Amino acid sequence: MASRKKAPPGMYTAGEAIEIIGIPSTAFYDLVNTGTIKRIIPEGKKEGIYVQSEIDRYARNRKALSAPYAGEKLDFGLALAEDLPAVFDLVASVSGGPNHAVPQEVLKAWIRKNPQSIHVLRRRNEVIGYVSGFILPMETLLLRLDGTLLNREIPIDDIQPFDASIGVPYYIAEMAVKPSQKSLEKGKPKPDAQLGSFLITHTANFILHDLKMQGVMVSELYAVGSSEFGINMCNKLGMHPMTFAKGVRADRMPCKVSMSEISESLLFNRLLGRAAAA
Repeated sequence: MASRKKAPPGMYTAGEAIEIIGIPSTAFYDLVNTGTIKRIIPEGKKEGIYVQSEIDRYARNRKALSAPYAGEKLDFGLALAEDLPAVFDLVASVSGGPNHAVPQEVLKAWIRKNPQSIHVLRRRNEVIGYVSGFILPMETLLLRLDGTLLNREIPIDDIQPFDASIGVPYYIAEMAVKPSQKSLEKGKPKPDAQLGSFLITHTANFILHDLKMQGVMVSELYAVGSSEFGINMCNKLGMHPMTFAKGVRADRMPCKVSMSEISESLLFNRLLGRAAAA
């Protein structure tokens, strides 16, 4: 029987790291290939080894992130037409009513133009989170950022397909998650921060990994924080406020961040296990 490969003291083999984190090997190597988990290849060797403290920290943070939903399966994927009523109701419930939500017919038009423009986070058959985003011409994007255009008013023909391209801007149009149970019990609904973390993690993976696999290289992310939750997420992601002659208020913050900077953001690092455990 062949002896099991061993790593030097303070290091793990790939097999050990995969077992400790508790994810499939394909997911592990995706994290390695994107630089989330650092691989070290000793001189004269072909196989990589991994720093124990970094792997242990990633595993702890991943466990902490999943703890409130232990035993529950949360799925992130493309929205279907039948999901759109639930998406509309979710946004309306956390944004001040139906008048503040993008109409369902517009959501349907977004999907028809680009099927990957809307993703949902599901718990069993319930939509508990939603994110929409797309590539826009810069002139259209600037009109949205300065408030000239509402999301519902973005010309459908300006929503671009995710064709292989380099250095494109990506606009995150909306993000929403269900309120936490604790905030509902207090009569002051607030977005569930844990679900928000899940949604951001999956959204980042879609932009950094899935689009990259399609040959789409995003250069900058843009968003408009228009709530306490949204502005807080923009800040934690390291996004920079933008200055316009109009459309900038205490409750409305257009912002951007380059993809080279986002990997240094506090929230992004924490979610991907590279920041110190809280």
